[in-house]
Amino acid sequence: MYYLQALAAFVLWGIFPLYWRLLKHVKDPVEIIGHRILWSLLTLVLCIGLLSQWDEIRQTLANRKRMALAALAAVLISINWLVFIWAVLNQAVVDSSLGYFMNPLFSVLLGVLFFHEKLNRIQWLAVLIAAVGLLFSALSSERLWVSLALACSFALYGVVKKQTKLSAVAGLGLETAILAPIAFGYLTHAWIDQSQSYTASTFGLLALGGPITTIPLLLFASSSKHIPLVAMGMLQYIGPSIQFAIGAFLDGEPIQTWRLLGFQCVWIALAIFSFNSWLNAQKQKAPATAS
Repeated sequence: MYYLQALAAFVLWGIFPLYWRLLKHVKDPVEIIGHRILWSLLTLVLCIGLLSQWDEIRQTLANRKRMALAALAAVLISINWLVFIWAVLNQAVVDSSLGYFMNPLFSVLLGVLFFHEKLNRIQWLAVLIAAVGLLFSALSSERLWVSLALACSFALYGVVKKQTKLSAVAGLGLETAILAPIAFGYLTHAWIDQSQSYTASTFGLLALGGPITTIPLLLFASSSKHIPLVAMGMLQYIGPSIQFAIGAFLDGEPIQTWRLLGFQCVWIALAIFSFNSWLNAQKQKAPATAS
């Protein structure tokens, strides 16, 4: 059951481009993000109430340091959302998928920098191969900044979230609440200037962005408590794999030789790193089993 929940979460994240490109006629990605923030906030408020997580919110509101971290997390996730929506609207889904493929390796490097975590030689080899892949991608992609922005913003978001010690739902609820006044102000200004004119179907799609953002998060939060970290690490590649397929085969985005070589290097690096992580997990289990 929990594996199905995790699978559903990653598949939903993978097919996100198919949903957001239905709003391609809304030319301003900031407007889409503004609606996504406000409708996500409403959805998350309901979820926080159902999950009885208001105590987490109150404790954070009373702690200036945790509030500052929550504000920083809000900025990082808004950057991630904005870059992703821009990529979907501008046929750069393959570049966005590369960013999410690179995210685990960026997270590892940040763990070394911020938490003094240590990598073994095999893991450093994987990081080096991924770096070569980035170099190959840079030779052919004019939008490598999309990949780097998504990988960096989400990896840093993970680091900051680790410090806030909030659950996934309560954390995102507080982050969207911090962003909500800015989103509301931007959308109000757009409405006053009459640059915002939606049909009923468009407004419905924008409103559904809240639940669509929240549902995979709830599935992930539920499943991650019961599934081993190594297994979750392997499952997380489902999302960017689906995004890559959408960009390459449905949208027909060009995949030049150097770009494909870059992807292959990143895939090899992820395979090496994941297999090494699995071996380490098995070694840690062995003494417990023997005893």
